[in-house]
Amino acid sequence: LGSSRRKQLQQGCRDGPGPEPSPAEEPPGASETLPRVQELLGARDTEQAGAVTRSELQRLQEEGLPCSREELELVFDGLDAAGSGSLGTEEFTAGLRQFLGSQNAAREHRRRKTASRRVRLLLPAPAPEGGDSEERRHFAAFMEQLGTENPLEEQEIWQLWVKLRQDEPQLLDNLEEFLAKMRHRIQDARSEKEALEQALNRHVAEHDKDVQQLCEVLEQQIQQEQLWLQHQSTARSQQHGQELQRVLEASEREVQRLLTVQMEV
Repeated sequence: LGSSRRKQLQQGCRDGPGPEPSPAEEPPGASETLPRVQELLGARDTEQAGAVTRSELQRLQEEGLPCSREELELVFDGLDAAGSGSLGTEEFTAGLRQFLGSQNAAREHRRRKTASRRVRLLLPAPAPEGGDSEERRHFAAFMEQLGTENPLEEQEIWQLWVKLRQDEPQLLDNLEEFLAKMRHRIQDARSEKEALEQALNRHVAEHDKDVQQLCEVLEQQIQQEQLWLQHQSTARSQQHGQELQRVLEASEREVQRLLTVQMEV
């Protein structure tokens, strides 16, 4: 902003001072500021009359001028293209008048733009059916390319479209590019999400399969252990029974032997 103003001031200086404006054409605030500047500059020593240096800007600002020191330096540097550090009083006053006029014009532009926005906010938004037919067809083709299926979303984009077409037509291409990029990113995000969900589902399915197989293996091992224990128990029972049978047979033989000995005696 400062560079732009400096170029404007330098251009105005090269073009020469313009005609002195009438009191009715004087920028608001300049009618009080400029005479005060001339008064302060004229109250200096005789040898300083007719010129103003950069070092004097601080004193001018301290005298209650409605300009900051940075703004006064901006005016001075914009006019002092040669960098001499000194300007004629009339040249500096003319540059200050131009600066005040540009400031007032910028404030008036912002005020009108703000008022226009407030009026548009109070007025009903244009319906999607409104607008130029060619413009509407272009918008419909663009929305079809985006693949938007939400009526509320399309209504909001149409309102923004019409607003930019009326206020900032140069930004409409930026809106199309932005929406296209965002749509592309949303589609990429959805595709990535679907891919992650599919990978997660596959991982869960594989994990469930592994768990099921492990359970089956453990169940088979348990069944085998139970069969082995039953077999061991049966084998031990048979062995124990056989041992008891041998003991009984031995006892019977001993009894028979004792009876035989007794009968012989």
